[in-house]
Order: sequence, then structure tokens, then C-alpha cells
Amino acid sequence: MALVLSGQGEKTPPVLKLARKYSAYFAYPLLLASIVWLLLLPLQTFTRNGYFSENAMMPNQVHTSFGMEEHISAMNLIDTKLAQQSTAKSTGERQADAVYRAFDELGLDSEIQKFAYSEVPGVGITSGNNVHGVLRAGRSDSVEALLIAASWTTSSNATNINAVRLMAGLAKYASEQVYWAKDIIFLVTDGGEHGIETWLKSYHGGGGLYVRSGIIQAAVCLELPPAQSYAGMGLFFEGKSGQLPNLDMVNIVQYISRVERTPAYLHGIVDAPWSATWLTKYKRSAQLLLRQVSSLAIGRSVGVHAPFLRYRIDALTLSGIVRPADPVNQEYLSTGIAPVLPTPFAVRSIGRTVESTLRSLNNLLEHFHQSFFFYILPANEKYISIGDYIPAAGLMVASLLFQAMHLWWMQGSDDMRSDNPATRIERVNAYYAFLRRTLPNTIGIIMRVHFLGAILLVAPIAVPYAMLTNTTSTAYVFTMALASVSMVLHISDIYWADGAQQMVDWKQLKAVVELYVAVVVGCLSVMNFSLAVVLFGVAGLPLVLTRVWTSATKINRVANVVMLLLASPICTLVLSRAALGLSPLDFTSSPFRMFLGDFYHFGSLAYPLVCLVYWPVNLLCMIVAFMP
Repeated sequence: MALVLSGQGEKTPPVLKLARKYSAYFAYPLLLASIVWLLLLPLQTFTRNGYFSENAMMPNQVHTSFGMEEHISAMNLIDTKLAQQSTAKSTGERQADAVYRAFDELGLDSEIQKFAYSEVPGVGITSGNNVHGVLRAGRSDSVEALLIAASWTTSSNATNINAVRLMAGLAKYASEQVYWAKDIIFLVTDGGEHGIETWLKSYHGGGGLYVRSGIIQAAVCLELPPAQSYAGMGLFFEGKSGQLPNLDMVNIVQYISRVERTPAYLHGIVDAPWSATWLTKYKRSAQLLLRQVSSLAIGRSVGVHAPFLRYRIDALTLSGIVRPADPVNQEYLSTGIAPVLPTPFAVRSIGRTVESTLRSLNNLLEHFHQSFFFYILPANEKYISIGDYIPAAGLMVASLLFQAMHLWWMQGSDDMRSDNPATRIERVNAYYAFLRRTLPNTIGIIMRVHFLGAILLVAPIAVPYAMLTNTTSTAYVFTMALASVSMVLHISDIYWADGAQQMVDWKQLKAVVELYVAVVVGCLSVMNFSLAVVLFGVAGLPLVLTRVWTSATKINRVANVVMLLLASPICTLVLSRAALGLSPLDFTSSPFRMFLGDFYHFGSLAYPLVCLVYWPVNLLCMIVAFMP
């Protein structure tokens, strides 16, 4: 009650009086401090050296033996089985049968799973085939397992046959050893992330699988584009909705790969040399952080490891880095014919990296738990813990809260903030009458805008098939139509008056919206820091900068509207398509379609936040800018 009545200037605690007096001066310095904090993160001051918290892993403490002649022969077995398949079958069926027969010949318990998935219910149905083989550990009762996975195509739509070949070689190697304490599952899919997700649902009780093992502790996914040899490997670890593998697993893979002389670089980015200037090192770290923020915010990464993280299976992807002038890769790009095996050294080095990783994971006595699950990686073998980067989100939330408090205390007429004791009863009565008159209208505006956002959330899934033929164009139509309707409805509310009484106060509306955005950003920051930062950048920052001056002139209104249009979802969607190199008329792959598919299949938060927070807040900011 003291906070509500603090606008009267009486019976207010000293802390609230102090906050009311200086709150107007806190919002923008806190906003600036949050931006500066983010800009300081690439500096080495915030970074710490990577280490292993799980001492039982003992990475690279064993002699590796992968790469013998029999292992290379097993890799060639995939090509032999593919050549024996009937051309009457589809490509996916031929590949699945070839892998199944190869796994069966190598002594694995194998099974083919046929699946189908759709982009949204009943739209764009695609079928595929999963093949998995289980190598039973002789010293266990199949209660735990490790997994190696690969898709038939890489993230860049190139053939991934080298990874499938390597899996066959690893299966041959693993079948010769007797020290396994966990089963090893080899999984090949031609459906990418959707195939992996379908297989995981079936494996964890969804039905349809007969060859099974125990609880999957960790997974390593492989992507090896056509090449004669590889300059290194890219390590990708981001999942959907900010999910990350345990930091121990990332550090162990990087350490092993470096010892095996095929280093795994985060996102394929090599660190700046030690002799480089601090500015060069800062730019390289900033580049890597931007890659991670974008991947975690939109839920899109290289490889097929992301679905595993949803099932609390620590997973990552190793992707071969192709040299620019690689002759095998150039031949594949020009002819499209599946290339021959890479050089024995490249195969042996990557295979031994996976072998040593499996040996370390085989020592895992319990699920990864000792190291961090919330982190960002500014450089290879470096990390920033949550305690070092979360203050930036706290400063963002604080800037919203302080401005919201200031606007709440400044709402209404100046007469209600007088310090004259003789008019206290009149001011209290006028203040309550003001709240009873304006607060329901303010909440009504916010609810109606969010109701339209909920329609945008549900409509692409509920509308008929014809409406979703061109998903991106439909998104444009829905967004512009709903924006136009909502603007008409709420602008009429804004200028609606009962006599001389004001029915909506822009300070009150902006204060309530800022409280709402502060809660969303604050809660999201401990789940997905990258998405929280992006959401604040596209919704919170324009909200703070909307209607900075109390008296809105025409120039100020125009400047606010231009800023909000540039920060609107439509403009962001157009700019993101341009950044991805997509034509405005290319509807097959777009950010909207990607967000929608990830929301439907993987429960990604990006699409709901666009519909229920980003777009409504942008519209509410426009309403605030237009209000008298």
C-alpha cells in the first residue's frame, strides 16, 4: 500500500522516498552498465581455464589402437553393401538396408525404424529410416549405454557418408575389445534432428523399437563432409531452449582431440595466436560468443545432437573442417558423386579421438553432475561461468524496474503529488478514483494485444493446409493484419474519453509493460541467457527508449515510431532473411518456419516468445508513443 500511495508524498517509508526522488536517474545508467558488462565478457579478465571436475574420466590415459587394416576394411563394408542394394528401392531404404546389413555382419543387434514427421500437424509429411545397432558389453547387464550418431546428410546438405563409414570402423574396433562397461549404440538416420527425435521418443517408451539397451549416458554425433583430409574439427554443443551438455564433456573432447593432433575448435573458430594484440584476441572471442548467442537464442546449431539434450543426455557434434582447396570436396561439389575415403591419417586421427572419448565415457560412474551446466565459452579451453555473466541480465532487469517505478509514481496529474497536508483527503480520493478509472483500461489493452498474439501463436497450427503452403508469406499476412486490427482497436481506446476524464495514462501503461518484460527477462536469464539478452535487445531496449520525454512532440513521436518499426518482428524477419541470404520469395526455409517447426517438434521457446512477448510489447510501445 505504501508503494501504491507513494504518489501522494505522505506516509511513505524513507527508502521509498529516496527511490522516488532518484529513480529517474537510475534507469539509463543501469542500461548502459549492462551493455558495457556484455562488451567486457570477451576480455580474458572474465575467462577461466577449462578443467575436469570428474576425475574418474581419465581422458587420454590409454593407448588407442583404432586405424588398423581390419577397421578400414569395415569402413569399406558400407560401400560394398550400398552397391548390393536394389535400385528399385528409394534412396533412404537402400541406405538403411546397407547399414543394417553392415551392422549385422559386424555382430551388432540391429533394427530398422521407419518413421514419418510433419512440419506442423498434417502439413509437409516426410518419411525416413533410422538404423541402430547395439554392441553388448560383456561386463555389464545393459543398464547403461553410450551412443554414436550420424545423419546421412550434413547440416550444409552434403553427403555424410564418411561419418557412416567411420561408425562402421568404430563398430568393428569396439567389437574386438572386452573392457566395455556400457553398451555402445550406433545410430544412423536420414531425417536429421527429426529422425533423432523420433528415435529417442520410441527408445524412451514411445514404442516401435525392439532392440534396446539401458540408460544413455552420453552421445557423440559425427559430421564429416567429403574431403581428402581435415584441417581440424568443429565442436558444436548448443541445444534447444538454452540446453547445454555438461562442461566436463566439452573439455574432455577438446583435450583428447588436441592430443590426437586433430584439434576440435569451438564452432570451427581457431583462437588468435598468443602473439596477437589484445584487440585481435577480443575480436576473436567476441565472434565466438556471438555465434553461441545466436545458436542458443534461436535454437539452431550444426549437427544432430540437440534432441539428446532434451532427454538429459549429454551430447555434442564433431564436424570435420574442410580445407578451402580440398580436391575431393571440389570434385563432390562439381559432380555430386560420393567420394572415396579420406586419407588414412585423417581417418585414424578422428577415429582415435572418438575411441578415446568412448574410453573416457566408459569410466563414467554416474551421470555428469560435477561441472557446470550453465556457461558460455569465449575461447577454446576457456569458459565463463553463470556467476560472471548473469549480472548483465540483472542490470537489464534493474533498468526496467527503476523506470517502471518512476513512471508509476509520476502517473496522474501533478495535483495528486502535492505535499500540502490540508489537501490529503482530496488527493487520496482523487488518486484512488484515478486508479479505478485507468488501471482496468490499461490491463484491458495489454490483455487484448496478448490475445491477438496468442492467435498468431495458434493460427499456423490450426489453419487448413492451404494457409500453410507458403509459411513465410502467411506469417507476413498474419502479422500485418493483426497489427493493423490491434492498432485500430487500441488507438480508439486511447482517445476514448468520458467527459474530461482521462481513461488511459501512458505512464501507467508503460510502467506495467516494463514490469512484465522485467519478469520475463529475469526468469528467462537463468534458463537461457542468450535468448534473454536477445529478447531484451529487440523488446526491452526499445521499451526503455520509448517516449523518453514527458511531453511528446511530433518529432519525438515520429522518432519513436521509426525506432519501433525498425525493431518490429516484420523488420527483424526481413533482415534475418537477408542475413541468411534468402530471397523474399523463397518460402522453403525461413526463420519463421524454422521457429515454428522447432516449437512444434522440440518445444523451443523462440516462437512463443515472439508471439506472446516480442510482438505484443512492440505494439504496446507504439500505443504509448501515440498516446496524448
